[in-house]
Amino acid sequence: MSEKKYTASVVYDNTNMHALSHAINNTFKFNLKLIYAVICIGLIVVGVFLGFDNLTGIVCIAFGCFLLPSINVMEKYEANQAIKRLNGYVPKVNYEFRRDDFVCFNEKERNTFAYSTIIRMVRMKEAYYLFPNPTQAYMIDRTTLKPQDEEGFEALLAEKVGLEWTAPNSFLTLSLKKIRSDSKNTRLKKA
Repeated sequence: MSEKKYTASVVYDNTNMHALSHAINNTFKFNLKLIYAVICIGLIVVGVFLGFDNLTGIVCIAFGCFLLPSINVMEKYEANQAIKRLNGYVPKVNYEFRRDDFVCFNEKERNTFAYSTIIRMVRMKEAYYLFPNPTQAYMIDRTTLKPQDEEGFEALLAEKVGLEWTAPNSFLTLSLKKIRSDSKNTRLKKA
């Protein structure tokens, strides 16, 4: 019995560049966001403890409240820099998932990769992300998957890569169980 061959693609427009940056940051740099949030909340707590009649307390609350909404500023900056480097070019990348490897190609180049090069697989609502390292990912638009059999595709890649699909981190889903699952399903490369 032959395995299904899947194809998919992604267009790296501004929206997808921001989604890619978000996925990378929430998958491998979430600890930095968590530390940042703890510092901001700590400033607010210290400020409340010191009181509103104390200038230091007011300054702590102000800084904590001012900085807290900028938790995602780094991922937005990285996405905007990548968009700027493209200089108006909007690349489309196509994928072919074969029995022993997968191919990424566009009008300029074609590259073949072994499934063993993937260190983590992340499933999100609009896209799949295959990480060859903590700073890059192959983004796959779920609506372009052919045949349109997400369950079969996910099972095939889980078998070929040897890892289970994970979800990106978020403040709402963070737990010890999730941390253990993420660690188990991340292949760390030896330096």
